[in-house]
Amino acid sequence: MSAQSLPAEDLRYVVCPVCRQQLVRLGDVISCKGCGRRYPVVDDIPVLLADRAL
Repeated sequence: MSAQSLPAEDLRYVVCPVCRQQLVRLGDVISCKGCGRRYPVVDDIPVLLADRAL
């Protein structure tokens, strides 16, 4: 599964670890609607760690 194949309905259960706002898919990254942080996808797994944000 890649970030592009991660169903949008699955993202509704996950929030930004920093500001607790909704996340959305943007290509190969997961982006926060609140603070704008972008989280990488490594080996098809979103890495939702604040210190790894892009």
